[in-house]
Amino acid sequence: MDKILLVVDQSINAGNVLDQAFALAKKNNAVLTGVFVQDLTLVDYYTVLGGEPVYYQHTFQIIKDSLSESEKKTIELIHYFVEECKKANVRFKVHFDKGDPVEEVVNETLFADLLLLGYRSYNTFATESDQQVVKQLLSRSRCPILLLPQNARLFESVALCYDGSESSMRAIDEYYNTFKPACAGWDHYLVRVFDQVDNITAAEEGLQEILQLRFPQLKWVDLAGKPKEEIPYFASQKGDPLVVMGAYGTSGIARFFSGSTADHLLKSGTLQAFITH
Repeated sequence: MDKILLVVDQSINAGNVLDQAFALAKKNNAVLTGVFVQDLTLVDYYTVLGGEPVYYQHTFQIIKDSLSESEKKTIELIHYFVEECKKANVRFKVHFDKGDPVEEVVNETLFADLLLLGYRSYNTFATESDQQVVKQLLSRSRCPILLLPQNARLFESVALCYDGSESSMRAIDEYYNTFKPACAGWDHYLVRVFDQVDNITAAEEGLQEILQLRFPQLKWVDLAGKPKEEIPYFASQKGDPLVVMGAYGTSGIARFFSGSTADHLLKSGTLQAFITH
């Protein structure tokens, strides 16, 4: 892994997301690229409103003041990021974009190995349970995403969630290719969740073969219940490992990260989750 993107906004000051980003960059000898976006979507909001000439003048002043304040805050964040990277002795770059946060970050992901994203990124106007920007980035990112809770810590164990789908196997492939050789020393669990105990079946021979080659000390875990309940519980019992899931997308969402499961995990904001398409 050569290039890690980190979305940086006001939420970066909460918890230790920045420390986690530094640790990952060092462990993988990667360049940490801070992505800063001055949000111009508010300008679009005001310009579609109509009114009398005096209203236009008032609106223009609101836009001007808003842009000035947002640029000031973004520049302050950049200075903070640069100084912290220097203190941590991490290789870094800064990308300063202007526009729609989703569009700008998605464009950045086309040229990166991994995107680090906090659960509360760009949650300025939304409620705590309504992370629309995060959801859009999950569905549109061109590279894998590592979702980080505010109290993230460097993981050394990994739960590979497999539901029999092609997308869940692709997520395991992406994880392996992204983190090798660093992952060689981590504990790995292959987690499968079934509706009930009677439905538990043996794993495919091909799956066992490839996983044994990649993760010789892999532990197999079969659980009965609902993924949205069993996965977080298992993670809490294993010291909050990285949870590998696939996939989150607009054209089809895999069972492990579908519907209520996705919303439940996003609202909890507690798992470190590696998510691919």
